[in-house]
Amino acid sequence: MPRYRGRPAWEVDLAARQARTPTEAVERARRGRALVDAALAGEAPPEAAERAAPSPPAGYEYVACVGCYRPVWGLPGSRCSACTPAPGGTP
Repeated sequence: MPRYRGRPAWEVDLAARQARTPTEAVERARRGRALVDAALAGEAPPEAAERAAPSPPAGYEYVACVGCYRPVWGLPGSRCSACTPAPGGTP
């Protein structure tokens, strides 16, 4: 294994995130405070409005239908729209 020269990766990442000037530090603090105030007021952060396509709910994935084994976007144990409901009334 060759010897490593320079900073470890975590130090490089930390150095890249540090504020370079006092004005940059003040601006970061103001943006952070604005996010906290918005969260306390129950408003969504501005970054949430910028996201174009929401991700699917957690746990959903392509699974096999329990009736006919067709691929279905849903939770494990889901049925496709072509299959009849399971006995007992559960879809």
